[in-house]
Amino acid sequence: MIYGYGSGASLLLSFDPRQPMSDEIVDEALGYLEQLNVSCVATCEGGQPHERPMMLIYVDGVFHYATGTTDAKVAQFTGNPKTEVCVLIGDGEDGGSLRMTGEMSFVYDEDVRAKIHGCVGFIQGFWEEPQDPGFTLLEFKPRTLQLMRPGTIEVLRADL
Repeated sequence: MIYGYGSGASLLLSFDPRQPMSDEIVDEALGYLEQLNVSCVATCEGGQPHERPMMLIYVDGVFHYATGTTDAKVAQFTGNPKTEVCVLIGDGEDGGSLRMTGEMSFVYDEDVRAKIHGCVGFIQGFWEEPQDPGFTLLEFKPRTLQLMRPGTIEVLRADL
């Protein structure tokens, strides 16, 4: 579906038969990602949304975030694991975005923690070992994505 604004009207929703199938949208969207991506992550506490920049770690087709155990977002995700993530793609006026909604879960598997800790250098700068009690590893499990291709206002949607 493509979303756009009509002149002086509300949001216009229409179906475009030229839109790629969901698998193609997902493949295209994920193709913009690197192993590390600056993203904005939203939480909610007391009915108030909170957004912060975080480094999205994309390894072997799985999304992770590393954070401090005592950070507010850990308590917020404990209370409400639903989130939205946004990654800006492209440059300047030709930029676009990849937005994904889904849920965060806590990663306790020692092998996964060691793998992510070992392949992402900035994590080692904060926590020397993957077993460090101050290190919290989150897995983001997206359910939907919205891709705004760089240089366009076209939004493509896909369920994951």
